[in-house]
Amino acid sequence: MGMGTWEPEDAVDEGLSALRVHDASPERVERIRARCLEVLASRREKAEWRSRPLAGWTSWAEPALAFSLGALYLAEAITRALAVYAGR
Repeated sequence: MGMGTWEPEDAVDEGLSALRVHDASPERVERIRARCLEVLASRREKAEWRSRPLAGWTSWAEPALAFSLGALYLAEAITRALAVYAGR
């Protein structure tokens, strides 16, 4: 079930055609465009800054931490499996 209009189709078209068109002045359009370009440029700079390789110890700390946690998980899984196997 779709939504319908209460007015006949031609009355809606007539009502829309009676509306005035408001366009922005060329100066306003240029000001808005300049602001948008500034915002996009600043976002691009932030993205480039974040994508730079990490300096020093931070470049290897995250992989080392992930590897350590994975090794601890694997060791605990093996310990529990051996405990279950030895208990039988």
